[in-house]
Amino acid sequence: MLSCSDYFGSTTILASGATLIVLYLGIAYTRRILVSGVKLVYSATSASLISETNLLNKPLTLVDLVKTEVPALHGPEPIFRSVWWLPGGNAQTIYCSLGAFNQVDPIVYERKLLRLPDGGTLALDITPPFSVHPRTIGEPVLLVTHGLTGGSHESYVRAALTALASLELPSDRRFRAVVLNSRGCNGSPVTSPKLYHAGTTDDIRDAVLWICHTFPGSSIFGLGFSLGANTLTKYVGEEGPDCPMSGIVSLANVWDFARGSPHIEYGSWMNRFIYDFVLGGALQALLRQHRRIFYEDPASPLSATLLDGFLKRKNVRLRDYDSVITPRIYGFKDSTDYYSAISSCRVVHRISIPCLAINAADDPIVTVDNIPVCQILQSSWVIQAITGGGGHMGWFESPNRSGQNYQRWYVKPTVQYLLALLKLGLAVRPKPRITEDSNRGVYVQENRPDIGFREVEEDSIVTSGAGDSKLFSGW
Repeated sequence: MLSCSDYFGSTTILASGATLIVLYLGIAYTRRILVSGVKLVYSATSASLISETNLLNKPLTLVDLVKTEVPALHGPEPIFRSVWWLPGGNAQTIYCSLGAFNQVDPIVYERKLLRLPDGGTLALDITPPFSVHPRTIGEPVLLVTHGLTGGSHESYVRAALTALASLELPSDRRFRAVVLNSRGCNGSPVTSPKLYHAGTTDDIRDAVLWICHTFPGSSIFGLGFSLGANTLTKYVGEEGPDCPMSGIVSLANVWDFARGSPHIEYGSWMNRFIYDFVLGGALQALLRQHRRIFYEDPASPLSATLLDGFLKRKNVRLRDYDSVITPRIYGFKDSTDYYSAISSCRVVHRISIPCLAINAADDPIVTVDNIPVCQILQSSWVIQAITGGGGHMGWFESPNRSGQNYQRWYVKPTVQYLLALLKLGLAVRPKPRITEDSNRGVYVQENRPDIGFREVEEDSIVTSGAGDSKLFSGW
């Protein structure tokens, strides 16, 4: 029979053992969500990269390039290590919007406004500004596309561009970044009754035409974030072998809106009651901010009655906007038709330039089921990297040096990959032919009179974009 001292001694031992087990499991779980590996998905027949001035001094396939020149994705320990205070995809994602980034990675841009053939206007933010660094023959140009209602002011854009600007390269090999602020975003004026959507590729063609005119001997690269990653990837696929870009990076691409929409609508509690309303509300806010032209322009596809009713709605879901507004402005049958038509997964097989895509497995907005694995496995030109953690456009990791709260992991593979392509010295891609109407100062693409531009305003200097865009930021 146990004495009282024996009984309580046994109980103490059991309690201590249970505590150690719980502590061990807690540490193991925390490590699992804080530290994750990187998985690469690619075709067994990777494309050969043929270059004119190969500074790497070796013939490479696209997979070889990533495995040898992008250690963040392939090496002794390619991992994403989250900061301890953002465990899991939801925390990483929410911090993208709620974090204070105003003083982080400040960038000075020079803004140019382009009037388009349909009467709309694009705002291009260029860094470094021409007034600081005049144009250099052959300098590489990076076209950047942002996420939902974002712009050049976004912290995720500035983080990548700051890192690229810090590279010690000859002046003719430094990247000139051109951020395409979508219609109505980040101070971009709306001059026609049309905004933009997740598959608006003609605006990219207008921007590329301006780049080809302004930098005639330059190689063009692309960097897309979230919704902008889908648009950029879709553009590259649509262009196919004629794409004028030399390579792109696609970060947190939605890939498949038809599959992703039910994930938002019927997924987790956070998806149904937070993300769905945030995304729908962001688009409603964009429409509200620029409602005047839709009321006043006789060509507006939205009636005043419809606008009044929609703008008065509270708690707008994403599909609400894409059922009521999107089809009327852009000519889709309905939201289902829209989601199918805009998904970049449909054109993976036509991508003909080096494409690196990076997604996080715990992204609460873009499920891993969105990633077109089968198509990627059959594409010679696409490599998909999947991190275990990082959320949607987060990837906040522990910093390398003291005095920092975090650094953004995706910057490393992005910079390494773009620099590797630059060093490889790929031949400049064929560019679209440009015709000029000198009387009007209009430039259009040959055989595409709907693609063109006219510079309409003197250049202006803005810091970190155009300041507060009064729209949703972060994704």
